[in-house]
Amino acid sequence: PMGVARVAPPWRAAFDTLAAMIPAILLGAASLVALVLAVMYVAKTLRKRGRAEIDRRFPAADVLLSETLAQSYGQQSRGATQARGNGALALTTGEIFFLLYVPERELRIPLSDITAVSHPRGHLGKTGGVKLLHVAFTTPDGEDAIAWRVPDPEAWKATLDTLRA
Repeated sequence: PMGVARVAPPWRAAFDTLAAMIPAILLGAASLVALVLAVMYVAKTLRKRGRAEIDRRFPAADVLLSETLAQSYGQQSRGATQARGNGALALTTGEIFFLLYVPERELRIPLSDITAVSHPRGHLGKTGGVKLLHVAFTTPDGEDAIAWRVPDPEAWKATLDTLRA
C-alpha cells in the first residue's frame, strides 16, 4: 500500500557489512598462505645450501652434529647491535663451523680454542625463552663468544664436552 515504509530487519545491516567484508577476508587469508609458503620455500632453499656447504667442506665421518637453520644470537666481538641471523652450523672432530647466510660470513672455531660451553637463555641482550648453545673461545685478538639457537643444545654441549675432555 501507498505510504507504508518497509523497515529492514535489524540483522540486515550486519549481514550486508559481513558480505562486503568477505572478499577482503579471503584476500587476506590467501596473502597469508602465500607468505607462509614463500617463507617455507626460502627456509628449504637455505637448508639445502647449508647442507651442501657442510658436505663440500668436511668428510661425512668428521661431522658429528649439524644444523642447517641454526639461529645466531651474535658474536660478542661484533657488538650487541648486530641482528640475529640463520646459518649452517657443524660440529666436526676438529672445529665448530658456522656459515651465516645473510650477510654471508663464516666463523671457524678450533676445538682447542674453546674455553667454555654453556646454556644461557640470552646473549648480547637478545632472549628467546629457550636454552642457547653458548661457546666462549679465544682468538688472536682476545676472548670472544657466540650463541646459537639449535634444536638440542644439550646434545651439542655434551658432544663438545666429550671432545674437549
